[in-house]
Amino acid sequence: MNTKQFTIRTIAYTAVSLLLIASLVIIVDPFLHYHAPVGSLQAVETDERSAMIGVAQQMHYETALIGSSMSENFVASWFDDGYFGESCVKICLQGAHFSDYEVILKEVCDHPEVKNIVFSLDNYLLTNNPDTYPVTIPSYLSNRNIPDDAYYVWNKSVVLEYIPKFLINNAVETADDAYVWADEYDFSKYIARGVYNTQRVLVPEEEKAFDTYFAYADAFLNSVTPYLEARPDITFYFYASPYSIYYWDDCVRHGNLTAEICTLERVYKQLLTHDNVRLFYFQNDYDLITDLDNYRDYSHFDQNVNYYMYECMRDGRFELTQDNYYDTLLEMNDFAIDYDYESAFH
Repeated sequence: MNTKQFTIRTIAYTAVSLLLIASLVIIVDPFLHYHAPVGSLQAVETDERSAMIGVAQQMHYETALIGSSMSENFVASWFDDGYFGESCVKICLQGAHFSDYEVILKEVCDHPEVKNIVFSLDNYLLTNNPDTYPVTIPSYLSNRNIPDDAYYVWNKSVVLEYIPKFLINNAVETADDAYVWADEYDFSKYIARGVYNTQRVLVPEEEKAFDTYFAYADAFLNSVTPYLEARPDITFYFYASPYSIYYWDDCVRHGNLTAEICTLERVYKQLLTHDNVRLFYFQNDYDLITDLDNYRDYSHFDQNVNYYMYECMRDGRFELTQDNYYDTLLEMNDFAIDYDYESAFH
């Protein structure tokens, strides 16, 4: 074999190998970039940052659960109840900021069959500077630029890690199990206390000005409002998760309470001007947030709390309106100021 023949064969073998690898990735498609799962396959757990945009783009659904780790223990089929519709997907992004959610919302709102969006309105989305949190969803999966797909179809991690994970998880679980972590942790007041004690501020800080976070809150409102206005036919269910009493101890000790409550008031007031918004506030469920056996740290709760929130949103409990949101937040502020936090450490 001469050099020319060797070169031609090498090129041919390489091209065939690349074609076979690309074909495997496209057919299995663990990140749902090209299509929904085929046959009996389901959208099981692979990698959140890579797969969730595919779920938003390729699956058929009437309800989308969008949120951070506070949403991961929801089970999508709970919402296949007729009230929220007949089909639901969970689109969770642990620790996400609105830069990521906006990528997801663009796709979800582009689905004409969507009736409901259930969105985890975490406090940090309103009090963190959005400019310091860039998009973490890979652009080659979210854009429509075909040449960028090379980063997916010839990705070593996709071929060697995520295709096997996708197929194995399909053999042992369902889409309802995807990204649920409640069974991986123990929940008790002793565990929550131990975790929080490692980060508790010993010397309280000076109280911040009431408008400290208003610019960040306004940035959030400016980003989310176009989606509310573009799809008046979609009901947006925003919910504030029930962080434990340790969260509020941390809030008080960092001097954040006034600023945070005022920020919530500013955002809630504006959201409630939209007819297609329903807002649920679970942070003032005092029996729940002071029962530390529900928690594994100062904010993360067991799956039974997710089911409880689902029931409340379905039944209209803990809903804020233009008539009660201000008094509810004022009461929460007073509760957080007056609470005997030392009693939570005994």
